[in-house]
Amino acid sequence: MKLLNRKSLVAFVLCAFASPLFAQNLAEDVLKGKEIQGIEFKSYVGPHRVIESRAAIQGIGSALGTQLKGGSTKADYGSKYTLQRVVDLNSPLLSADLLVLSSTAGVDHIRNLGWIISAYLQEAFGYNLADADLLADFVCRYNAFYRGKTEYFPQAYSPVVASSLVPPEHTGLSIDYRDWPGKTRMLIPLRSSLSKGVAGGVNTEEISNKDIVKDMGTDPAALDTRKKLADLKEAEIVQEQKAIAQKESTLATPNPTATASTTTPPTASTATPTPAPTADTTAKAAVDQAKVEVAARDQALQAERKDIVASQPEKTAVAATPVTTKPALTVPVVIVADASKLGQVVLVDPAANKVWKRSELNSVRAARVQVFGDGFLVTAGDTKGSNGAVRLMLLSKDDLSVAMAGTDEISPDSPVVIVGTQVLTLTQNDKGLWVLGLFDAKLKAVAKGTDTLQASTGIVSGPTGVFVQGTNGKLMLLDPATLKKKSNTED
Repeated sequence: MKLLNRKSLVAFVLCAFASPLFAQNLAEDVLKGKEIQGIEFKSYVGPHRVIESRAAIQGIGSALGTQLKGGSTKADYGSKYTLQRVVDLNSPLLSADLLVLSSTAGVDHIRNLGWIISAYLQEAFGYNLADADLLADFVCRYNAFYRGKTEYFPQAYSPVVASSLVPPEHTGLSIDYRDWPGKTRMLIPLRSSLSKGVAGGVNTEEISNKDIVKDMGTDPAALDTRKKLADLKEAEIVQEQKAIAQKESTLATPNPTATASTTTPPTASTATPTPAPTADTTAKAAVDQAKVEVAARDQALQAERKDIVASQPEKTAVAATPVTTKPALTVPVVIVADASKLGQVVLVDPAANKVWKRSELNSVRAARVQVFGDGFLVTAGDTKGSNGAVRLMLLSKDDLSVAMAGTDEISPDSPVVIVGTQVLTLTQNDKGLWVLGLFDAKLKAVAKGTDTLQASTGIVSGPTGVFVQGTNGKLMLLDPATLKKKSNTED
């Protein structure tokens, strides 16, 4: 592919839009979690220790943008997120903003990462919300596509940017949230422009280059988003054309100081010197270059708009949306996707022998699901993330949505024993130690034991009480109501 830089911009943009473009708004009610049109991200869906609001998450990006807008070249948020501006005007290759996620970064969902980037773009560059969401979507897609393609960056980016991508394999965005903390250096390519100056905005051609969009389809959603991106690019072009016209008008006004000779007077022993460039001639060259580049961008945009129109499907009768009725009988099963041993509950239609419904919750532990009251009881959560937690959760029998979630920390290794309308499992006391907990039908703790237990203890409910194993390895019998120790168990 042609690399987008100041020298090759004209040649590149004439062919960059042969493939359809796509971006999906990251609004919470649209993007539920895992896809950006064809790229499937594995986001964490499960309980958290701290629930952050959308405003709090966006505040991370806003804080980073405020620092860079104030003139700094590096911004930091709690030593968890850093953003560095790397601009090299002497290189024909790309400059960039680098977003780095430290090992303590808590973002674990592609939606939330998009919110951070969108808020940053709004604050640092002045984009409105809709445009920033659109660009944030493309930035995530772009970084996911080039993850692992380490040979691309030295070709596309200036040496000073490329040298900042250490180690190279951490450049870009993994599709798995577990690889984000400490292993992410996201690139936001920049475009210098006459209208906004150095690092004036996101380089929209680069984040939507033909490699990024070649696999996109022409469904109505994709075509609609292509139009939104085309509208954004048109607004950029109009802004640049106005800046060019204003600069040309300024240069057309005579400036007496600019016409003063800046050359060495000729002597008998020297040839006629070449006039040194004046500030006006340098400015005119910049304007001429800007005119060439914006003309090429405009030509490419018009070709893109024609392609959008040509890609519109023929109008046909709208087919009725098929009604999906729940099978008469379903069986809940936990599917574990990878070595993390975390999974999703699916409802299987045994008559058709196929999965009928899949839970959004993807952090179910120990491949265990039990019927409890009106739902399915699971233990869910990822302890590897900085903000992950393990909780009791109840899923709806109808659609596997989360009907109820406990608030107490549960041992990841503990069994969960249902006794009538109550649940026994290991939970933490106020010192963070594991004790036996008794939970009601609303998953609220009604009693906690006082004896600390092994995190992997068995829990056996018998006619005289509950048998568990203490940290000393010995069995003990606990009162089934108070969970206080009744006696040690003889060996």
